[in-house]
Amino acid sequence: MIHFFTPYHLKMFGTKSDPQVRNSGVAFPAPSSPSSQSNHRGGAIITDQVELRGSLAFDGNLEFNGHFEGEIISGGTLLIGADAILKGDIQANKVILHGKMHGNISATESIEVCDQAQLFGDVRTEKFIVAESASFRGRSEPLDGKATSPSFIPTFRHLSSKLA
Repeated sequence: MIHFFTPYHLKMFGTKSDPQVRNSGVAFPAPSSPSSQSNHRGGAIITDQVELRGSLAFDGNLEFNGHFEGEIISGGTLLIGADAILKGDIQANKVILHGKMHGNISATESIEVCDQAQLFGDVRTEKFIVAESASFRGRSEPLDGKATSPSFIPTFRHLSSKLA
């Protein structure tokens, strides 16, 4: 499991005898996409120079721009950057995909497949958004397991009575 440290944690562990940690100048830049700006304040970022395999668990918000193979579990929001490539399964509160993903996603709040993103796998969520220029191959199911469809019977009865 990997733990991410925010600037607060770095300051908390820095001491007067360790000026390199205290004055490390670590900063988390603001994400570039408008969709992610409101959702990823104070989160961690994994750059495109990182390649990981295994299980990744985190709380809060994470912007992932590297390559990953395995399982991701979070109660927070996962933003998958445009250059990111993921193979595996994701369980999170919210997933925003800009890159490429091969695997299944389960999100309690929403899944958003943005412009030029590619998703090959099944999704389970309450809210599923796919941009017009995105690619999606798989199945989508509501999180509770059963879809509610509107009743068209009153409409058909109304139309039938007009025709008679």
